[in-house]
Amino acid sequence: MVLSVDDGTFYLVHLPDEKTLHNEEDEAIDYLRDQSEDVDPESDDVSVVRVEVEGEDWTIAEMSWQTIALRLMGGK
Repeated sequence: MVLSVDDGTFYLVHLPDEKTLHNEEDEAIDYLRDQSEDVDPESDDVSVVRVEVEGEDWTIAEMSWQTIALRLMGGK
């Protein structure tokens, strides 16, 4: 599998049974929403991680749950 990264940024959605890569933040949030029925919010490890590559510099940051919640509710 090859993921072409348009602007040097991609997103990792980490769910209990899988990890998926996404090219867009909206795509990652939509995927998390689609998979939410299979997730136990009390015990499962779930996260969305933004990876940004600029030259030889990499920035890896987990999205906050406040940001994810606002995006899931429709805010940008």
